[in-house]
Amino acid sequence: MRTLQDLLPLLVLAGLTSSVQAVAGDVEGLQWGPCRLERLAKQGFDCSTLKRPLRHRNPNGPQVDLAVFRLPATGPADQKIGTLFFNPGGPGQSGHGSAWKGLLLPDAIRRSFDFITWDPRGIGQSSPALENCSVGMPQRPAIGRVTWDQVLMTRQQQLAEANRDCIVRHRELIQGMGTVETVHDLEALRASVGDPTLTFWGVSYGTVIGSTYAALFPNRVRALVLDGNVSPWLDLVGLSQSSLAPDDSLRFFLQSNPDLSFKFHRALKSLERQSLRLPDGSIYTRWDFLDRLIQFLPISRLAGSYGRTLIVTVDQALFSSGTQRAEALADLQQPVFRSEPVDGNAAAGFAAVVCQDFPQRPDMQSQRRGLSELTRRAPVYGGSLAVNFLAICSGYEELPASASIPRAPFNGLNVSGLITGSSWDGATPWQWSTEMARAFPSMRTLQVVGNEHGIYLNAQSNCVESAVTDYLLTARVPEQDQVCAYEPAKDLQALP
Repeated sequence: MRTLQDLLPLLVLAGLTSSVQAVAGDVEGLQWGPCRLERLAKQGFDCSTLKRPLRHRNPNGPQVDLAVFRLPATGPADQKIGTLFFNPGGPGQSGHGSAWKGLLLPDAIRRSFDFITWDPRGIGQSSPALENCSVGMPQRPAIGRVTWDQVLMTRQQQLAEANRDCIVRHRELIQGMGTVETVHDLEALRASVGDPTLTFWGVSYGTVIGSTYAALFPNRVRALVLDGNVSPWLDLVGLSQSSLAPDDSLRFFLQSNPDLSFKFHRALKSLERQSLRLPDGSIYTRWDFLDRLIQFLPISRLAGSYGRTLIVTVDQALFSSGTQRAEALADLQQPVFRSEPVDGNAAAGFAAVVCQDFPQRPDMQSQRRGLSELTRRAPVYGGSLAVNFLAICSGYEELPASASIPRAPFNGLNVSGLITGSSWDGATPWQWSTEMARAFPSMRTLQVVGNEHGIYLNAQSNCVESAVTDYLLTARVPEQDQVCAYEPAKDLQALP
């Protein structure tokens, strides 16, 4: 079993018929070769590039090169079903950064499908990519009462400056980074590998890609696994309801580990009054504690061991004495225990996609009203996330959404799909999964009792793995919705 430090690099961390026919007819097959990324090459991946028009309605205009990554099926050719396409969400996450998930797929899936993921336009190894678009974390006071309205105003200024600067550098690219364009890329990828219909697994904002594909190309769907869903009924302000989910996840974790609840609350209360000075002279704040903890609570294989270690270590640093306190203070100097810097280009990718997908630009009054409600309902994490979601499109006032995503209801669609999620998801509330099901009555839901974000391969549930795997292999939608019981997590095994 690998240590937590070993695992972090692997884990750290959302058309018309005429155009459909044009895509299917014009796309050439992908040419596969060795991966330049050494890690992927060692893990058995092939790599390719797919050239795509920046705007699908202008095929002869500016082009982008999408980096594509394939883990070939392990079974004989005559038993291969096709390709399982994967998007990890974000939006703004690279496919290559989550490609390792293909290695964890059950043997039956590995034998039957090539596993393909890609870096969406503007992201990662795709070209051109966003560069020099950095924006840091929200400026929150280390101690004392937080005036969230002030944090919001400061965040608006930060994001407006960063977004405007990024738009100056990459205006044309950003206008082509919306989900509608990504869905046309996915359709081109499907055509390029020769699959007659699409098999797709999307997590988090990847479910927006899946549901948009279903709306634009309903007759091209074989099977969709929409995992940790974003509601297709939301506007930009509604998207900020995601800020409620981390408090739900934390609540479930502490209820599942009652011996940690007292330690967590007294540590947080102490850090609200005074930060810790560590042996190297750095300051450890409540935000180091909270930001790092929530990154791993929705990953069940790390939540128990990591969450426990973090809470106990902070508690000892605050309330123990002698050698035990000295060791705890030294441990908190390690990056694994601290709030990590934001990948600025990933944050810019998030804004670029969201602000193309949603045409709304909420005014200050709407943002303040939403912030007040979210901090009331989610007192631990609500404010920190809400100021990002509500202010995300600051600076985009003069760059309107050029191709916003289709919103529910999607009348008359009969599309195969399995909508999955956990009851106390730490990023996308379960209610959003039920709203996805309301938009697609032909699909069924699969809920697991837990707090995982994205449950396939993550929930460590035999019930979940069996149901999703069977659906991917057969493309048969279950007759009824299903609920899987909570199963304590197993240790995360080393990857090949």
